[in-house]
Amino acid sequence: MKFSTLLISAVVGIVSASFTKAQTQSDPDEQLISKRLTSLSASNGGKTVDCGSTTMNRPDGKVSLCIRAAFEGLKPFYVLYSGTTFGFFRFAYGLAGDAVGNIYEVEYDSRGLLRFGLGKKSQVYDDNRIRVTTCVKPVRLGSTQEGVLACITPVNEQESQPVARQIPIETTVCAILEHPSAFNNKMVRIHGYVSGNFEYSELGADGCSRTLWFGYGDGEGPPDLEAFVSGGARLGSEDAEGKLILPVPVKLVQDSNFQRYQKLMRARAKLDERNLKEDVGALTFYRLAATFTGRIDAVSEDVHAFHLKRTDTDRADFLGFGQMGLFDAQFVLQSVGNDAVLERFPQNRSPEYGKQPKS
Repeated sequence: MKFSTLLISAVVGIVSASFTKAQTQSDPDEQLISKRLTSLSASNGGKTVDCGSTTMNRPDGKVSLCIRAAFEGLKPFYVLYSGTTFGFFRFAYGLAGDAVGNIYEVEYDSRGLLRFGLGKKSQVYDDNRIRVTTCVKPVRLGSTQEGVLACITPVNEQESQPVARQIPIETTVCAILEHPSAFNNKMVRIHGYVSGNFEYSELGADGCSRTLWFGYGDGEGPPDLEAFVSGGARLGSEDAEGKLILPVPVKLVQDSNFQRYQKLMRARAKLDERNLKEDVGALTFYRLAATFTGRIDAVSEDVHAFHLKRTDTDRADFLGFGQMGLFDAQFVLQSVGNDAVLERFPQNRSPEYGKQPKS
């Protein structure tokens, strides 16, 4: 998706774009979202237009035309983008508009996790399986790449401008991991080490029990990462009215320090690959230590507290950043210092080594 000064609701984009292999099927619990959509559309009188139901990955174009006609004609309406199954939970999404111009985005999540990361314009119902978000006025509609319609969140330009001009602060990886939300949308300078493989990209530091998801300011990741995954968390923040404060723009500085760093990263990937081929039980891996400058994106305090209680056997919830949303914060690289060093480090493997979190 391409955005300029306005962004379409993050949840809809993530669901429709990140789980393209999901299967759609009927679900009795989908009555919850259908009833909520019907109720919202009729809440201020008028004859409601039922724009029907369609899928999220391939929505019917006629449904979109119906929504836009009702919206522009100030007629109450509702539409359901029918439920999608992601292996162990179901998600559905809908739009409703009433007779006085209020537009609502309604989500259904069978896991009951919709209470987390709640925005200022959102409320939850039905054991946290339904979330209703009142769209910020003046309401505008936009669509995802797949054609799912959603409200476009207005940007608070006045607050976004000083945020974009901020000077990086000196801090540590451990401090960020301890209180992620305190660093959300902040530019920082930290010393740490990068490690990973074809599906994980992590920035850690000695003494920290966890790591940051790591990516580049151009939307890519380290050379050995197969694909950069953003996860399910939303970038930026919101003001008191629910308007968007844009994430700090990060442009990757590809100077001589970065070129040297890239060369070392490619060497690190090859060493790890060779190490695994020669002896799968070996305890030696490699990491790249350096000073990094970039932006921190972080989950809300309630998501962080929820994740602190998570065990290794719990299913991934996609509420955070990176692979399966497992990370409470991500670091977006702007520049690398001139101190990059390739290091060997011990990896203490347990009998569970190699097992990925449930999806």
